[in-house]
Amino acid sequence: MSVRKVSGSVKLLAGVWAGVLVVAVALAGAWLLRSPGMNEQVAIAEPSESELQVVGQTKVLFGHNSVGMNILDGVSKVYADASMPAPAMADVSGPEISGASMTDAEGATMRHAYIGVNEDPLSKFAAFTELVDSPAGKDIDIALMKLCYVDITASTDVQAVFDAYVSTMDEVEAAHPDVRFLYTTVPLTADRNWKSKVKAALGRDDEMGPADNIARERYNAMIREKYGATGRLVDIAAAEADGTGERSQDGSTYYVLNKNLTFDRGHLNEAGSEAVAAELLKMVATHSPVA
Repeated sequence: MSVRKVSGSVKLLAGVWAGVLVVAVALAGAWLLRSPGMNEQVAIAEPSESELQVVGQTKVLFGHNSVGMNILDGVSKVYADASMPAPAMADVSGPEISGASMTDAEGATMRHAYIGVNEDPLSKFAAFTELVDSPAGKDIDIALMKLCYVDITASTDVQAVFDAYVSTMDEVEAAHPDVRFLYTTVPLTADRNWKSKVKAALGRDDEMGPADNIARERYNAMIREKYGATGRLVDIAAAEADGTGERSQDGSTYYVLNKNLTFDRGHLNEAGSEAVAAELLKMVATHSPVA
């Protein structure tokens, strides 16, 4: 074969691979930039003035972590929007739980505490039980706890966590028959942006992808089936997913946190905090003994 023919073959092969590379880059770009679904602005259904007045007279105990603090910030915002004073809040985390300092908490109608360790939901269930049994749980009307999105991921044994939650709620309800316990779904995360898609493709999983929200949907579906009929379910996930549509991957459907309600794809911005807080406040008002 002549040098000219070899050179022509090399050029042809190079041209083919260049074409393949262009197509691959184009497909990758389309995958990175594609919009998986709608993210509409959310219209918040604010509690009525009478509901806010009832909540202000109701002693609530709330076990949570960071997203929970977002929700409490939203409580203050809801009251500010209504030109009403927000309920007095007290952080009963740490030494206060043991009764070392309950002075401030005794005058607060909304007590809250950081419970357990993120990514360890069982630690949160144990901490919530201790919280309700502690001096912080004295004379409360309503109690609830929530998990964080990091507590339920694609690697989580969802059935085991659900079973532990049910067992925990059964235990605290039996021990405190005068307290009305509310139930919660686990929060979601928003669709991945192109940067997080690249990181995930490179093996740097942020546990905020479709497979993780599929696991959260499995957990939330069980929570809704178990507690939906009680009328005491604060559906955090549903409030977060408002304005979005159903997503699907590998034959499984799931929902996401509306990107208009978050600043980092997981925690809530002002609009998100207010949206979820509004749902919580309405539920507290409905089940308050003051109502």
